[in-house]
Amino acid sequence: MPDTTYTLDDFAETLIKDKQYKTLTEEMHDELKKDILSRAHDFLLAKTIAKLSDEQAKALDALLDTKPTDEVIQDFIAKAIPETPDFVGDTLFAFRQIYLGLA
Repeated sequence: MPDTTYTLDDFAETLIKDKQYKTLTEEMHDELKKDILSRAHDFLLAKTIAKLSDEQAKALDALLDTKPTDEVIQDFIAKAIPETPDFVGDTLFAFRQIYLGLA
């Protein structure tokens, strides 16, 4: 069965296509993609923290001080936020709307 995982990298590529840039060099594309990934990460993190209780936010802060792997962070969030896939999807959709100027 083929892997159909949609990654943040794919998300950034889709946003670049949806924005329909006309004169984008390969170097500009790479920089734009890095910028989108950084902004999406920050947006997702801010929305995630806002969704956590004060106790959960403190626990996440302490966890982040240990420089955990992405998998450990994802496990923490999955336990802390019910319906995590829906939350992430909704949050990325909101980011997309803002990025494309539709919100």
